[in-house]
Amino acid sequence: MKKNKNILYLSDDYIFLYSHNLKKMIKYKLPNNVLKNGKVANTKLFIANYKKFMHEYKLNNNLLGDKITIIVNPSYTKTDIDLITNLFQDLAYRKVQIVNEMKLYNLNSSNAYLNYNNEYFIFSYLDYYKVKHSYLLPTELFTESAVIELLSKLIKKRNVFCFGLKKDLAQFILKFEAKTSNIVYTFQNNETYLLDTFKED
Repeated sequence: MKKNKNILYLSDDYIFLYSHNLKKMIKYKLPNNVLKNGKVANTKLFIANYKKFMHEYKLNNNLLGDKITIIVNPSYTKTDIDLITNLFQDLAYRKVQIVNEMKLYNLNSSNAYLNYNNEYFIFSYLDYYKVKHSYLLPTELFTESAVIELLSKLIKKRNVFCFGLKKDLAQFILKFEAKTSNIVYTFQNNETYLLDTFKED
C-alpha cells in the first residue's frame, strides 16, 4: 500500500475507514438518513458526525492535511463525486482520490460481483461484448427471492463473488445456490472486502 494512505468507504449507515496513522480499520455508525445508497444524503449532519468521529478516534489532520482515498460505488455521478470531494476538502484533507469499486473487481466473462447491503445491492458483470454493466437497486423493492430471480436472468451461469453488510448473508448465499446453477464465492472479510483489496494493492 502507498504511504500515508487513508481509505474510506460508505455503506448503509456506516463509515469504514482504514487509518494510516492508527494502522487499523474502523467501523463507525452514523445516525439514520445521513447516508443513502452509499452516498451523503445530508451534508450538514455528515460533516458534524464526521468531525465527531475524527475527535473520538483522534484522527485530526496534521497541519498540512492528510490524503484520503474514497472508494465509491458505480452509481456515483460526476455531481456525487464533486460533492464528496468538496466535503472532504472542507474537512481539511489536502488530497482526495476517488476510486470506483468496480476497479477492484476482477471481472471477466465467467463471473459477476454482488455487493449486498441492508439498504441496497449492486451487481456488476461483463456482457458478451465485454461491456461492463452495474446496477444499484434498493432492497426495499425486492424480496430475496426476487433478487435471486433477477440476478439469475442477468448473469446466467456465471460464478458470483458476493460480499457486503447484508444481515444473514451466508443464508442468502445458500438460498441462491439452491435455486440456481451458479456457484457463489464469499469472503471472510465481507464487510471490509473493498478496503482490504485496495489496501493490499
